[in-house]
Amino acid sequence: MSELVEQIAEALCRPEGSVEFEFQSDCAFKENAEAGILIEVPAGGHYFRLERTDERILRFYHSSPGTGTRVAEIPLAGLPDFEQAYLALTWTPAEMSFYCGPRIPDGCLLSARGQQSSVRFRVGKDNGIFQVGDEGVEEVVTRVRKGGQLVLAPSAVETWKSAVKAVEVLSTGESDYGYAFEVVQANAALSVLVTGLECYAKTRFLEIEAEGIPADSAKTYAAFTSRTERESGGLAKLTAQAQKHGFSIVEMLVNLDKINFQNFDHLKRAYKTAYGIKIGELSLGAETLSQLRQFIRYRHRVVHVSWLLTMLNEENVPTEEPIFMKSETVEQALTCFDEFVQALHQATLRLRPPLPDSSSPTSGST
Repeated sequence: MSELVEQIAEALCRPEGSVEFEFQSDCAFKENAEAGILIEVPAGGHYFRLERTDERILRFYHSSPGTGTRVAEIPLAGLPDFEQAYLALTWTPAEMSFYCGPRIPDGCLLSARGQQSSVRFRVGKDNGIFQVGDEGVEEVVTRVRKGGQLVLAPSAVETWKSAVKAVEVLSTGESDYGYAFEVVQANAALSVLVTGLECYAKTRFLEIEAEGIPADSAKTYAAFTSRTERESGGLAKLTAQAQKHGFSIVEMLVNLDKINFQNFDHLKRAYKTAYGIKIGELSLGAETLSQLRQFIRYRHRVVHVSWLLTMLNEENVPTEEPIFMKSETVEQALTCFDEFVQALHQATLRLRPPLPDSSSPTSGST
């Protein structure tokens, strides 16, 4: 079993892959057997779990920060008891499938497609497995600390969803202050959106490595350090420091605040140098990027000038038409930010690790 787990772990730590194997058990496939986990494998940010329920259903879970947790179920009810089966599991960012071939006379290949699961699993920084959420349970964000150290934080997708939720909650507020309240409410919402984008971009930037996509560390280091640092052997020093603390180079750059994801130019440069994602080539509306930059500038004016700021572009008036902060402005900003986050996220899901050589497949099997 340990050899099988190692083989699955090797195949699993990539955005798309497959595993197939023969599985033998004296009880797992029988009518009156107890429920239980048959196999579970954490690999980087990915998690694989095969379990049997009390209702004699086989469940395959696949989880990664980028796709969330998906589950595929194959019911065995009506089949005679058996002890051996051919099992195959495949996954991509777009879909997952589960196949079971019971080794019985006239047995056929059973299959199921995966769907988003209300029961979600995450791999912590300590390699522990955490269940987040359940049937009928509303969960926004989850953080777990052990010994004062953060071992589980919300995924990038979860951080963005929490920002959107916060804006929705803000929009329900009421006050007797009239338009003044609407201005403060809208300015606060815009600040939440910019912070949400920053948190999403920073978290997703680090998640990609955990999903099996290596970052171009040398190129990223060169893009965010001074010439003096580079010429004084800074990369070698940072590499040694990263190895000592169990971090990657890009993690160290983020932890040392070399990359500021609230700075849109930093965000663009980070994703391009580390992963080759060109922000200007994302599938976006013609005006989305310019609007996004504009809203980020507006938020900076609000924070550094006044939370009661009503005219967002006063320095450009009368050359430009005045833009007044109001609830409709927040709706436009939310649409703009969400479009950008969704497009960037889809671009990260299309990334694939480099092949060892031209003849190597993109997926593994055992």
